[in-house]
Amino acid sequence: MRYFICLLVSAAVFYACSSDDGSSVNENEGYSENSGFQYVNVDKDNHVIMIRTEATTKAYCVLNKGAFTWSELSYPSYDEMDPSIYETRGDTLVVYFNGNTDDPHYYIGGSTEKIYGKWKKLECGEYNGKLLCLDDDIREFDEQYSETILTISENKFQEEVVYKPAYFKNDDYMNSMFVHYLYGSIQNGEIVGGTVSLKDLLEPAQESYIKNDEEMLDIEVLESSKTEKKFKMKDKEFVFKVTKAERDSLDYTLAVSLTSGDKGCSYEERQVNVTKDNCKDLTTDGLRNYDEERDFQDSLYIRGTVVFAKGAREFGECLAGL
Repeated sequence: MRYFICLLVSAAVFYACSSDDGSSVNENEGYSENSGFQYVNVDKDNHVIMIRTEATTKAYCVLNKGAFTWSELSYPSYDEMDPSIYETRGDTLVVYFNGNTDDPHYYIGGSTEKIYGKWKKLECGEYNGKLLCLDDDIREFDEQYSETILTISENKFQEEVVYKPAYFKNDDYMNSMFVHYLYGSIQNGEIVGGTVSLKDLLEPAQESYIKNDEEMLDIEVLESSKTEKKFKMKDKEFVFKVTKAERDSLDYTLAVSLTSGDKGCSYEERQVNVTKDNCKDLTTDGLRNYDEERDFQDSLYIRGTVVFAKGAREFGECLAGL
């Protein structure tokens, strides 16, 4: 039996990305990756959306017998087995993808009369029968950097993340989601979520959000800049540094260090947007989510971005020992 893994297959749209043939895409144009030409049927009487996708091919970077090559994989046509359901509530559209009524998605900005169009996702959820959404200041902050857009047309029904130019320019790493997770990891003595991810350094967080963490965990900040923070926590002094930050569109190389007294931990992570041009140069050395499958895996299909990690497990163990 042949096994394969498709790593980080993305249905997102970016302001900076690469297309299937390896050509670059301008930051101001955007790029959408679709699974093939879709026929979208909106049943307005029953509030049901059904799709059919024609047979298509996709290009992948394929590992076979120790070498990576750019190859195509064919997909048959298919009808979505579980149609999506939608409701309109005033100017708000609610979609239950694949009929999953436990996971409503909320949108505004389109026309509830026409349904077709582009809809901006609201970060909302229901709790005890009440609709709870992000506060306006948090939503406005987040929307500086990215939005999630649902497009409904005769040939497209897709929710996509749109990263804005400000996202790629942000370099305030001490006000990022990584620092939030780092504080929690130090407090708990283990990596929050079980896996360190330096991509969280690129996810902006409001300064007030980080300060709230510091107040709750009784953290005293001694010195801080965009790339370094010295602080006291749990009766110890820590110094957290971003020692390397190289970024080119979706590609990045990031490295960090965390020290306390005479002990120190370091970690480096690299993300690569795989294209036809760089496929042949890939290796499996440090490829995240690959090593544990090595014993039985004889093929690997990569599409989108992949992460190479150096010392993730060691960093977690080191952090727990500080």
